Amino acid sequence: MKQNGKHAINQKNNKRHYKLFYFKIYFCLFGLILDIIIFSSTDYGRTSSSDDVTKKTTNRQNTSIQDNFTNQKASNTISNENNLSNTTIAVSAPIIETSTILESSQNTENETDENIYSSKIENIINNFKLENNLNEENFAFFYYNLNTSEQYFFNENKLFTAASTVKLPVAMIYYDKINKGELSLSDALLYNSDDYEAGDGSTSALYSPGDYVPLDFLLEQCIVNSDNTAVNILLSNYGYSQCKKEIVSKYTDETVPEDFYTSNLTYANYAFDILNYLYSHMSEYSQLIEYLKTSSNGQYLKKYITDYDVAHKYGSYNGYVHDYGIVFADSPYLIGIFTYNVPNASELIANISLQIRGRSFNP
Repeated sequence: MKQNGKHAINQKNNKRHYKLFYFKIYFCLFGLILDIIIFSSTDYGRTSSSDDVTKKTTNRQNTSIQDNFTNQKASNTISNENNLSNTTIAVSAPIIETSTILESSQNTENETDENIYSSKIENIINNFKLENNLNEENFAFFYYNLNTSEQYFFNENKLFTAASTVKLPVAMIYYDKINKGELSLSDALLYNSDDYEAGDGSTSALYSPGDYVPLDFLLEQCIVNSDNTAVNILLSNYGYSQCKKEIVSKYTDETVPEDFYTSNLTYANYAFDILNYLYSHMSEYSQLIEYLKTSSNGQYLKKYITDYDVAHKYGSYNGYVHDYGIVFADSPYLIGIFTYNVPNASELIANISLQIRGRSFNP
């Protein structure tokens, strides 16, 4: 009986072991299936997120050819954790950089064009220098295109006796007074005995020392006929040093030597500033510009230029021969030529002006 009882107990224990064994198998299978489900769900979520970012990037790539290159660069650097706003920033920055590069490239091309045209001007001047023995002691030059800013300056700080080129800024000072209402063209200025000086013009022929000469007459004679007596009357009534100081303070930023205020001096940089101011304020000097256009009877800068107006003021005194002015071409420009003891200087100025006018850049 004891054996049968033990055998029964063993059978019960075996049944329990089978049940436990089957339970473990079922539990393991359940866990495996659960892991598979979770793993699959997780992978699907990542793939979906990645696809979403890819679709957004692809949409931007289709926007334009420039965006295509930019977005490819951006998609390689955006992590899965970035949100849409971060993506937008990452894409926008290269676009700005690209446009900046394009603009910079365009500016470089413009600068290159200006350098090419400036080189043409320089070549013209270099040829004249070689053919006429021009150097830093006897020659200065400036050119400035008012539309393109193309420019070429040579020996721009060399001092010369200004001769009659001083008459232009002196006239400008008087027109400033007229525009402010401080003077009138109908006003008359005293002709002092020291004001007489030989030369062109009608002032000394029509008036005598002690007479009062109309201001509008003096300004016309000063510019159209380069009348020395007329400009002397203007300067003596204003005060020579005072007039020169106002000219410098108003029309140029140049730091001039002290004797500039007591002597009749000029140089290319200073003369350029005078013309540049005149052109920038033409409405204030309309009558003066008309006088400049009719001056010199077709000589100097305007001798061989017949198709455009040239508003200029020449000067000639004791070996100093100069001319500077505005050429109202399709692309207007400022030009100034200054010489000292150069043979046939007036014809040299006319020929340089013709060569500058005839070059192949928007003349």
